[in-house]
Amino acid sequence: MTEEVTVEELINRIMDGNNLEIVDYRGDSVIVDSVKGIVKGDVGDLGELKKRRPRGGPTKRQVELMAAIARALVKSRVKFKVVFGPREATVRFDENRYVRITENDSRVAGFNSSSEEPLSIIYGELSGYGKVLFLKPLK
Repeated sequence: MTEEVTVEELINRIMDGNNLEIVDYRGDSVIVDSVKGIVKGDVGDLGELKKRRPRGGPTKRQVELMAAIARALVKSRVKFKVVFGPREATVRFDENRYVRITENDSRVAGFNSSSEEPLSIIYGELSGYGKVLFLKPLK
């Protein structure tokens, strides 16, 4: 279900720890949707999966960094997803390009250098948070 929200409403949702996807822009408004996962292949019967409790959410510092990153990306009108997990936060640009923010550092996947768009837009925020590690692509 897509919604049209202001930038401030978007930032408030991120500060509340909500997962969301920016799908488009309309004037000064942002079109957001709930995050949909990526499924490759047949899922089959999920009834046998063990149910687990979540182990907490992201830290306050991670949420504040995600809000700053979202502001910068919205200003540049970039489409992205924000996903919060236990003690981590992820900003995903597409299936293969994302940044995972852990408690101590940021891990960048799918980019070769800090000058590539849209990573260059948020690299200053990431380096101010802590060490930025570039992950090697899987072969």
